[in-house]
Amino acid sequence: RPHHWRCVPANGGRVMSVLETVNEPTLADILTLRPITMDELKNAQLAPRTIVSGFLYADVRTRIAAGGVGKTTLSLYEAARLALGKTVWGKTPEHPVRTCIITREDRRGILVARLREVMKAQQFTEQEKRMVLERVQIIDLSSESFRLAHIVGDMVMAHISNIINLCEALKEWAPDWVIFDPLVSFGVGESRVNDAEQGLIEAFRIIRNELDCCVEGIHHSGKANARDKTTDQYSGRGGSALSDGSRMVAVIQPLDANEWLQQTGTRLEVGESGLIMSLPKLSYCAPLPNLYIRRWGFHFSLEAANNATPDQIAQHVANRVMDFITAEWLLGRRYTKADIDAQTEKLNLTRTQIRQAMSELTVSERVVYHEIKGKSGSHYEPATPADSNGDTHQKVVVLGVK
Repeated sequence: RPHHWRCVPANGGRVMSVLETVNEPTLADILTLRPITMDELKNAQLAPRTIVSGFLYADVRTRIAAGGVGKTTLSLYEAARLALGKTVWGKTPEHPVRTCIITREDRRGILVARLREVMKAQQFTEQEKRMVLERVQIIDLSSESFRLAHIVGDMVMAHISNIINLCEALKEWAPDWVIFDPLVSFGVGESRVNDAEQGLIEAFRIIRNELDCCVEGIHHSGKANARDKTTDQYSGRGGSALSDGSRMVAVIQPLDANEWLQQTGTRLEVGESGLIMSLPKLSYCAPLPNLYIRRWGFHFSLEAANNATPDQIAQHVANRVMDFITAEWLLGRRYTKADIDAQTEKLNLTRTQIRQAMSELTVSERVVYHEIKGKSGSHYEPATPADSNGDTHQKVVVLGVK
C-alpha cells in the first residue's frame, strides 16, 4: 500500500525512481481479520467524496471519444468553469474544483493556449483568469517515458514508483480531479488488451486512495464504435476491463447537422458543431439523460433535448421545407422535383427528408405541383385558395421554425 513506501530518487532525482521499503507489512499483516466496529458501521458512506453532485465523485472515471472530437478542449472548459465554482452541464460544485491534467500527447504550451482561448470565449475577468490559473495545473510528460503500469514477469502491474512520485508531487496541492491524456500512453500498450486496461485501473485506484480525488483517463473510441456513434459504456477502444473498472463513464460522439436537428429541434449555424455526451455509468447517483453540447470555437453551451415524437419531427421538417418554397416563390423562383431534391445544403436536410416532406406537403395540399408536358416549366407552388370574395391570394405560411 502506498503509505508504506518511501521514494528514493535515482539518476539525479528524475521522475523515475526506485523504491526502498520502510516497515513493509507482511502478507499476514495485510490479511489479518479486522472485525467491523459499531463506529465503522455508523460512519461508513455509500459514496466517495462528492466533487460535483450528480456528475463527479472521488473515484475512477473514463472519458471516451474519437480523435478530433475535442475531448481535451472540453476537459479544459470543464476544469476552467469548475475552478470558479461555476455550473457545468447543469451541475454546480459546492466548492471550487482543483484539476490537474497530465499529458503525454499535447505539449504544455498547446494546452495553455487552449485554456486561454476557453477563458476568453467565456469572457472571464482578469481576476477570474488568475483564479483559474491557481486551480488548473498541467504536467507535461510528453517527452518522458512515464507509465502508470509495467510488465513484471508476465503480469501487468501498477508502476508503484511512478505512482508514488506523482502522488507526492500532487499531495500538498490537493487536487480534486486528475486527468490522464491520452490513457493509452500511460499503459503497457494494447497487445494485452484487458490486462493492460486492468493495470491502469489498479494504478488509478491507488492514486484515488492516496489523493482522495477523481482520477480520469481520456480514452479513444473503437473504430467501429466511432463510425456507428455508439454511446454505451463499452464504446472505448480495446477491451471491457477499463469501463468495468470505472465508476463513471462519459462517451462523447459528434452529431452532424441533421442528427443535431432531430435530437434537439434546433439548427447548427455556420461554424458550429454538435456533440452528444452520454453518461452510461454513474455509480453514485441516478442516471442522467444525454447531454447535447453546441460548440463554436472554444465556446460550449448545453442544449435541451428534443422530446418530440417522430410525427412531430416529420411535421417540423415539412414546415421548414414549406417555408423555403414559399419564400422562394415570392422571389420568383420556381423549383422542379429535381431542383428541390438538390437543396440539401440550403435546407440542411438529407434528400430523403426533403422527399418525405414534399410528399407530406403534396398530400395535405399545402403545395401543388404543376406539371407541363413536353416542355420545361414544371414546378411546385404554394396552395392559393380563394378568399370570401372569390378572389385568389397567395397563402404564405410562417411557422416559427427555430
